[in-house]
Amino acid sequence: MSDTSNELISWNLNGEVVQNESGMTIMEAAKAHGIEIPCFCYHPGLSIAGNCRICMVESNRSPKPIISCSERIAEGLEIQTDSEKAVDARDSVMEFQLINHPLDCPVCDKAGECVLQDHSYEHGPDRSRFVEDKNIRHTKELGPTIDIWGNRCIVCTRCVRFCDEISGTSELCVVERGDRSVVDVFPGIPIDNAMAGNTVDICPVGALISTDFKYEARVWNMDRTTSVCGGCSRGCNVEVEALDGFVKRLMPRENLDVNDWWMCDHGRYGWRHLYADSRQVTAQTTEGSVLPAEASKALQQTLESSSSTGFLVDPFMTCEELHLVKQLADSMTGSRVAGWLPADGTEESFPGGFTISAAKYPNRKGVEEIFGADVFGSAASTLLNDITSGSVDTVVAFVGGHGFDGAGAEWNAALSSAKNRVVFTTQQGAWSEGAHLVLPATAPLEKEGVWINENNRAQRVRSCRSLTDQNFPSELVILQEVQAHMELRSRSLSAAGVFRELSESSSAFEGHSHSSLGDHGTPLSQKPAAVGSEGGES
Repeated sequence: MSDTSNELISWNLNGEVVQNESGMTIMEAAKAHGIEIPCFCYHPGLSIAGNCRICMVESNRSPKPIISCSERIAEGLEIQTDSEKAVDARDSVMEFQLINHPLDCPVCDKAGECVLQDHSYEHGPDRSRFVEDKNIRHTKELGPTIDIWGNRCIVCTRCVRFCDEISGTSELCVVERGDRSVVDVFPGIPIDNAMAGNTVDICPVGALISTDFKYEARVWNMDRTTSVCGGCSRGCNVEVEALDGFVKRLMPRENLDVNDWWMCDHGRYGWRHLYADSRQVTAQTTEGSVLPAEASKALQQTLESSSSTGFLVDPFMTCEELHLVKQLADSMTGSRVAGWLPADGTEESFPGGFTISAAKYPNRKGVEEIFGADVFGSAASTLLNDITSGSVDTVVAFVGGHGFDGAGAEWNAALSSAKNRVVFTTQQGAWSEGAHLVLPATAPLEKEGVWINENNRAQRVRSCRSLTDQNFPSELVILQEVQAHMELRSRSLSAAGVFRELSESSSAFEGHSHSSLGDHGTPLSQKPAAVGSEGGES
């Protein structure tokens, strides 16, 4: 059979002849032409169920409205999405959906991002003709992180299909029949797989609720930042939502080249370290606290008094921070750079194609591109020996990852033996006790810059905190201030400006900019076709 996937089909959409590739559904094809057809049960990452019926349209090939999520386009097909017949059909579906719904939008956590709420406003009746008692369905825990409010469930089965097709764990099912149907778990089998949080994301109503986010905030009050998860080397695209400078939740952001529509629960709930009691929030020396304005001067004095300096970088740093470290190291005679890696975890693969990487760090590729492939190998062994033997008298260590155990037992012991030790860290620990200078580091969600994932894709990282929320200057600022004190640069740049410096000095990054990376990133090997003006990036 010949391949017809790229064959163009001519059909009529709302009185206009249009063309789309063969095999597309009416809903997909209409969306490609800017026409959104309402839906509940349809999701591009799941199989088509066709059970909500809200997506009905008028067709010249059927006396009754048809559902657009499963019907394919064809030559000669004529579709009306906004005809009286189509609109009446959708209005009737909405009236049916709201018969047993509690209509509790003011107290529902989904309010403001609820598809049912949106479609009800557009297609719902202004009053109900249903006068009988509503069916009351269960409210219960489905698992350690998910509750269900059965009264709100419209049985779209998105969550059920996700557990069958994507996570492959099949904890969820539909129980009862007719208007008593509701999603539930099999007795004694809670939903607690590593992808479970995605079922809350894709629920089009407020039926599935995250216990982690429940009652925390109204969605319209939160600030949203597009960024990248730092939990592993996959680099899932995420949206970080914060209220008054405090993170409230992470949600996956669609990127078909990286994570599709999903993210794992390890990354979703892995941000609590931001507010741990052990968080390093002030700069300190052996003699006491250091004011934020004096931190860079203290670091400069330490470096200038050193006869031999070693820089220990980590795979949580951005490419911009690494570039600044390289500039510093290159300016100092006899200095050397090496990197440390946290221990690998366990790779987890799921039937839907999603994989959680065993490498629990986001930017190993970036470190290797800037400092060479041996930065975690022979260079690390050499620096470790030099610190232990005393031939390196000053170490500047970056320990900014999630962990609470520093750079690991071997490195921690070596750092403790160094004559002078400067530590950038997010957490207090044995590796920072007694250090000549301890500086607060930015956690992965607080960084601005670029990470390169395991597939060599460069992606933008954006801070979930504003400059006014920062109690202490970031590594990006401090490293540039040190360079200014040492007369290595005349002005400080933004992350975009530093990245432009990197792209001009490194062939691996040549041609790339923050602008060219966009919101979805670009393979490092794929150079932009044209590089335009980058105003505002300095």
